Amino acid sequence: MLKYTLIRLATFCLLFAACLLMGLGMLMGLIVGLIGSWAVGYLFFNRLRLEAGAQLADRFGATERRRSSAEASDNEAEDALAEEFHQGTQTGDGQDPTRA
Repeated sequence: MLKYTLIRLATFCLLFAACLLMGLGMLMGLIVGLIGSWAVGYLFFNRLRLEAGAQLADRFGATERRRSSAEASDNEAEDALAEEFHQGTQTGDGQDPTRA
């Protein structure tokens, strides 16, 4: 991931500096640098980009969220209540199970 980031940063800096040297201004340099570094990374460093994305997914998104014991007991209570509700609706007696 670090290699891909450094390539993108170097590409951005080169394009930004080139725009400044040509007298295009800072805003145009930022726009050209951002779009150009994205395009170079996307077109020429696809393997590195995919590896960096996989590393980020492993680090932030792919792990199972840990639950506290209070949250786990709340989930069990909600599941039991939902199961009780569904058992009451399947009796076919025509009464609303939420009204006792």
